[in-house]
Amino acid sequence: MAARTSTRRRVTRKQTTVRKRASRVMAKLERIPNELPAQLDEFSRRVHKQLSRLEKDVDRAEARARRQIARLLREASHRLGRFEAEGQQRWRKLTTQARREALDMLRKLEKRVEATGPRVQRRRAPQRAKSARAVAASGGGFGEGV
Repeated sequence: MAARTSTRRRVTRKQTTVRKRASRVMAKLERIPNELPAQLDEFSRRVHKQLSRLEKDVDRAEARARRQIARLLREASHRLGRFEAEGQQRWRKLTTQARREALDMLRKLEKRVEATGPRVQRRRAPQRAKSARAVAASGGGFGEGV
């Protein structure tokens, strides 16, 4: 069997913690009139001091936040620059390859277009008169061999 905890113990523990809390709150409430100054102008001076201290704390916190934000922005900018540089290198590599492929395709296309395009009839150049040597080498003149 499992061990039982008595409900009586639990109740007493709760009562003691509640009583302790209540006594702490009452002690704080009793201290408030003792801590308040007797004169209003003294209280006002104290409040002004605390407010100016708070303003300085806020200014420091704002300055810290601004520095932190600026640092984060610089870091993000550096990272973006690195990504751009890496991307630019990759882009150049890709575009170089793509340009080569495009040039190859254009050359093939030009060859095909030239091969299938309308043919221009070229005029034959008039035959040149054979030199005397060429005639002699070919076997002579007119009527030979008949």
